[in-house]
Amino acid sequence: MSHAVTKRAPLHEPLFFGASERTLFGLLHSQAGPQRRAMVLCAPLLQEGIRSHRALWALAESAAASGVASLCFDWYGTGDSAGEDTALSLAGMLADLELARQALAVRAGTDQIEWLALRSAALPLLVHLAAKSRPVELALWDPQLSGTALVESWYEQHRAQLYGSGRYPHAHHEPEPDELLGFAVDASLLGALRALDATQLQLPRGSHVRLLLWQADEDIVRFSHSQRMHGVTVETVLLEDLDRPGWEEPTQFGSQAYPRRSVARISQRLESAR
Repeated sequence: MSHAVTKRAPLHEPLFFGASERTLFGLLHSQAGPQRRAMVLCAPLLQEGIRSHRALWALAESAAASGVASLCFDWYGTGDSAGEDTALSLAGMLADLELARQALAVRAGTDQIEWLALRSAALPLLVHLAAKSRPVELALWDPQLSGTALVESWYEQHRAQLYGSGRYPHAHHEPEPDELLGFAVDASLLGALRALDATQLQLPRGSHVRLLLWQADEDIVRFSHSQRMHGVTVETVLLEDLDRPGWEEPTQFGSQAYPRRSVARISQRLESAR
């Protein structure tokens, strides 16, 4: 006799965690009682963090309904966490990841923590996990693996919004050096990101990576090959290319379509894998 899995509506617990001088905000999606598994979801940086909020929420809801406690959180200096824009730093994000893991482990009652990162969040997450000694389980959704390319894409998008999209027809000035896409960004963060090449990072042997892709580029190919050569299992899940948001398209910057099919596909794939 087969037994269907009964899904229950998740509970939502807003929480603040971390030290009083460096408080982070998160939202826990879970079922009542201890969980066997748990997942931290990492939002991308700058405007993409705002534009992807609904998609990450939907993934966390789906995971929690299947019994996987899920934590979405704001990096220090972003969202509802403490700190000004310029407080966002690579070292700070690495600390935030560990704090998020600890907070989720305590509230879910499990040390079996999985990770999911969207777009630019892949860079700090991979730096963080490459320093671990035990195997890790993670999903990288449309990951950006070159820090140099990432920063250049931000500057290109900023220029396109000011001068090419028609959004600001009277703009005739150059942006401030620390201004990017409506955020004040510290130069040290940009320098630290430019120095990152995630294709050169090595995850612990025995780790499992799911690449959730609309399309693969050369960085993805190099990353996959390098990880497999060092004993890491890499699985690729292809999403419908027509569902991909126009992240770099200036005219779609403020009206991103919710990638409904891709979110459903990712939720189904993660659930079936568990």
